[in-house]
Amino acid sequence: MKNALLLTAALLGTSMAASAAVHVTVTQPTNNSQVGAPIAVAANATSSYPIVAWHIYLDSQNVYTGGRTNSIDPSISASPGTHQLVTRAWDSTGAYGDVYEQITVTTDGGGGGGGGNGLPTPPPGAIVFNHIEDRGNWSSCHNSGCSGGSGQGTDWMAQYQRTPSRDGSATEFYNDGVWGNTLWIQKLGAHNNVRNFLWDFWFYVDNNSLSDGQALEFDAFQFIGGYNYMIGSQCDYGRGYWDTWNESAGHWIQTSIACPHFTANTWHHIQWYMTTNPGAHQYTYHTLVVDGNSHPVNYTGTARDLRWGDNLGVQWQLDDNARGGGYHEWIDSATLTIW
Repeated sequence: MKNALLLTAALLGTSMAASAAVHVTVTQPTNNSQVGAPIAVAANATSSYPIVAWHIYLDSQNVYTGGRTNSIDPSISASPGTHQLVTRAWDSTGAYGDVYEQITVTTDGGGGGGGGNGLPTPPPGAIVFNHIEDRGNWSSCHNSGCSGGSGQGTDWMAQYQRTPSRDGSATEFYNDGVWGNTLWIQKLGAHNNVRNFLWDFWFYVDNNSLSDGQALEFDAFQFIGGYNYMIGSQCDYGRGYWDTWNESAGHWIQTSIACPHFTANTWHHIQWYMTTNPGAHQYTYHTLVVDGNSHPVNYTGTARDLRWGDNLGVQWQLDDNARGGGYHEWIDSATLTIW
């Protein structure tokens, strides 16, 4: 009996030690947050051994089962009210790690496709551009006339990167140079009748971004009848706030939304809801959601007549500070929904 007890204790000790080796991170939803239904869950797991299984439990009921993958992003049905959400991953040794959260599901719908956190639900017939990071025909610019900055340094991009990635195919951007900026542009074609833009994407930055980054810029745009509706935004590391862009004035407008440096080596989720009003040559920023935290913006800018051809699209830009060191940004699961 004594040997059996010792063996049981040893096995339990091994299991507990192995369990600690599986690290699960849930980037969406955040603990104690309010979300819409279905619940958009985004999680990743790391271990010295392959991750082989996932379960998500809602109020102790198994509501999701996943297989051999390091990251998941399911949508979970849930009724309004407060729930316990447990996200758990196993590796090939049988060890597991998990994250316990308490969340409140509101009655206004939601998830990553809008309808929660102040975001609208796209109507039937909305046009959806999925996995923008995997599309071809990208363009970029590094000169001061296009992206601002000094024009110094180098830049490149690389698509279909497996690490880091959320779905096995991220796009990587790199920029360096003293006060050097690089802009990467994806045009999606003319859609002059749409007025609503719901932009949803994930990004990941490295450690060097903390010391060498000046700003991370994220833009959507629409060109109609020569007018440029540049619905630009940036996290200004230098001042620590989010900015919106006034196209007619040609400068940034600082908001009251704080934007300290984003944590390196983890995925962050950005969602923007914006509209254009060609009749008044204006565009409006309505809502920004950062890692599940919603911020009303409600700022209206004025378009500028540049005689550009009709088009719309999205952009990412990396700005360097006075140090000039290089840093990387990866984007994944980028979606633009328009109607």
